[in-house]
Amino acid sequence: MTRVLAFHGVRNYRASDTTPRAGAARLRAEWLEALGPTASGLDLEHAYYADLLRGQKQSGELTDDDLDLVASWARVWGIEPDGVQGRATGWLRWVCGRIAQRTGERPAVVEKSVRLFFPEVTRYFAAGRDGVRERVRAALLRHRPQVVVAHSLGSVVAYESLHDLAGELEVELLLTLGSPLALPHAIFHRLDPAPQRGLGARPANVGRWVNIADTGDFVAVPKGALAKLFSGVEEQPDISIAPLWPHSALDYLRHTSVRDVLAQRGPGGGSSDNVVDTPG
Repeated sequence: MTRVLAFHGVRNYRASDTTPRAGAARLRAEWLEALGPTASGLDLEHAYYADLLRGQKQSGELTDDDLDLVASWARVWGIEPDGVQGRATGWLRWVCGRIAQRTGERPAVVEKSVRLFFPEVTRYFAAGRDGVRERVRAALLRHRPQVVVAHSLGSVVAYESLHDLAGELEVELLLTLGSPLALPHAIFHRLDPAPQRGLGARPANVGRWVNIADTGDFVAVPKGALAKLFSGVEEQPDISIAPLWPHSALDYLRHTSVRDVLAQRGPGGGSSDNVVDTPG
């Protein structure tokens, strides 16, 4: 069995998550179901921290700090948002509409991505980082995974936490899905450890790092930049997991590219012991 520790992305808190253990068990079941036959070779646990990033208000309205991050994100797409007056709902829809025009996506899908993602990013960097990292470091040391699979904001949590544990833990494979690690200012320039001379680095205790991002994933931007900004990252070819909602963790897990990477998890694409049993 391959020991896997999963790191979830944003908006994963549910009212039924009465304890972190309950939330982890729910997400574990969801991820195993999405992995299908691949799951038969995995001893998978979930590093759950959604409760620590949960907002007090679930209205979906963005704060000024959230909107600052949206502005940084818009500039990645070559859109200067300061040319529009104010930061009300109309401003956000204008930004999302412009990006939708450039990508051929529906404006509602772009806006949904923004409203789901940025509030928890703000909470993580503003106040939640220490608590999240303390909890996931404990999970890493308890489970001692051979593989870490991290989706969305979870890739930021995993990146920082693995750096924390250099010398205490060895991981054969870090697989990041829909990662925003390369997003300038909003995330890349706020990482700990901070980039040096404009570059991040694969954690020293990670043997292989593979990044997979849907071509339409609005969170995983700038496109193709992660492998340029972080040393030792393998980028998978462009894929499409789900055209209508290209950032879902479960859709990533259902994709054959994820199954194939898990089957060949070691440095250079090899596996040191039990290979995941995958069909075909």
